Amino acid sequence: MSNHVSDIPGSPEESYKMMYSYLYMLEQVNPGTKTCVKFDDASRFKYLFIALGACIEGFAFMRKVIDVDAAWMKNIYGGVLVFAKAQDPNGHSYPLTFAVLDGENLTSWTWFFEMLKSVIPDSSELVFMSERNQSLIFAIGNVFPQAHHGHCLWHLKKKVKWHACNVNKNIVGHRFMELGRYYTVGDFNSSYGSFKNIYPAVYKYVKEHTEKDKWTRVFFPRDRYNFDTSNNVESMKSVFKEATRSIGTRLVPVVENYLHDLWAVAQQLSVRERNSYELKYEITDTAGRCFGRAWLENLVLASRLNIHELCSKYYWTELWALAYDRTLYVVPDMSSWNVPDQIKEVKIIPPDRITRKGKKRVKTT
Repeated sequence: MSNHVSDIPGSPEESYKMMYSYLYMLEQVNPGTKTCVKFDDASRFKYLFIALGACIEGFAFMRKVIDVDAAWMKNIYGGVLVFAKAQDPNGHSYPLTFAVLDGENLTSWTWFFEMLKSVIPDSSELVFMSERNQSLIFAIGNVFPQAHHGHCLWHLKKKVKWHACNVNKNIVGHRFMELGRYYTVGDFNSSYGSFKNIYPAVYKYVKEHTEKDKWTRVFFPRDRYNFDTSNNVESMKSVFKEATRSIGTRLVPVVENYLHDLWAVAQQLSVRERNSYELKYEITDTAGRCFGRAWLENLVLASRLNIHELCSKYYWTELWALAYDRTLYVVPDMSSWNVPDQIKEVKIIPPDRITRKGKKRVKTT
């Protein structure tokens, strides 16, 4: 596609001049949309933030976990493209906001999260997932002090694999991902001890350079559900893919199928009521092993109680449909724009072009 960029009418400079008018029209055709552009001291473009109203409204019906990721842009101006997304109940990526920043630094991340906070308020229920970028982590802590922050297992796995020597790195990465997904402390400690014995060098890195309460499900202070990874740019292609097709089940297909597969397991569990009002039960398997609250939700006591009533409301198909209830509208052709003069008069100057290092290409005859 990059070979045909020069065929696109206009120029980057002209696009920057039109940006304010475009954003104005975007807000007009998509009610509730919030956009913001920030300039530097020389009135050049610095940051851009866009949050579509329909997406922000839909987030109210989803688990409160936000995945933040950034990718460097390969263009004449540089900068990074930032995505903040959620995950709908059926495992699809759900975009919340995106932004263009001049880089991954404390100033730019702070600005981004301040913009995000203007559409998604701070809350103790809120969880952020990201890679371990220190300026990003610091900005989240400052702007969203009530929220919790977890490290992305997918990014952390790449670091872990790099420290694996004389072993199959892919197996090491897989074993590490398993550690992050255990439900009970006992299961985690048992596997963690085995991991230490088999991969001592990797274990040393994990122990000295990571915090267990940031990447493990069992020690994380809030619900991170199955949201273990952040890989936004690569996964955005799956957004809205047949998200709300008509189905006849109470729960979304992924959860309904998961519970169906666990039916045989649930029937073998022994259940003792602790507090029926608060839905507290003690669950043990045939070996006498006790399971915690997470197993109550996952196995849902299929043989004793109403499985749908025990599942989180975020997995209900009716909420799933509400998340996609609003329509996203594209900005119409420029010929039909009706933009106030004060908006048209704002001319955005592009940032300075970056100079890329490397050998110049020599023409051949």
